Amino acid sequence: TISGTPTNTGTFNYTLTTTGGCLPDVVLGGSITVNEIPSIVLSSAPTTTTQNICMNTALTPITYTIGGSGTGATLTGTLPTGVTGNFAPGVFTISGTPSASGTFNYSIPLTGGCGTFTATGTITVTPDNTVTPASSTPTLCINTVLTAITHTTTGAIGIATTTTNYGLPTGVTASWLADTITISGTPSAPGTFAYTIPLTGGCGSVNAIGTITVN
Repeated sequence: TISGTPTNTGTFNYTLTTTGGCLPDVVLGGSITVNEIPSIVLSSAPTTTTQNICMNTALTPITYTIGGSGTGATLTGTLPTGVTGNFAPGVFTISGTPSASGTFNYSIPLTGGCGTFTATGTITVTPDNTVTPASSTPTLCINTVLTAITHTTTGAIGIATTTTNYGLPTGVTASWLADTITISGTPSAPGTFAYTIPLTGGCGSVNAIGTITVN
């Protein structure tokens, strides 16, 4: 009886020779082949199985190195539209440009070798920021209180603070709170003012735009 649990790999040829008895010794031989355990390791940077990306932005390729006795890999689960997974010898790569937002969970089971081994990961795709048109495009007299103009936003965390004017009339300011831009104040200069208010945070380059006419 030959038994036990092998702890190293390779091909092992053995010989057994009987002893005792009346006849000449009998020599028997055999072979045991021990395969490596397959492995799949995330090898791209950042080395995390959770990736976050903006929609319509090229994904930094996610690569998994396949070792041991693994001979291949397939992908199950879901990838964003525009993103695919491909196997080449020793490497499985996920790449592309997502055109749909959401949270996508995938699995990569290995084929070949010993046992069942699967890598898992998540890609979260964030949609571009949005901003609604101005609630009004007012015309008012100088030194008259402006009825507040609002824009509703999604995705952003605020508005740019590198400028506080944004092209607004003197005396009128813009602020952001709870996904809403509010433009208010009392204009002290006449003219037609086309304003541009950049959103910050989130994805994409999006501006709130509108016009105020002060007579």
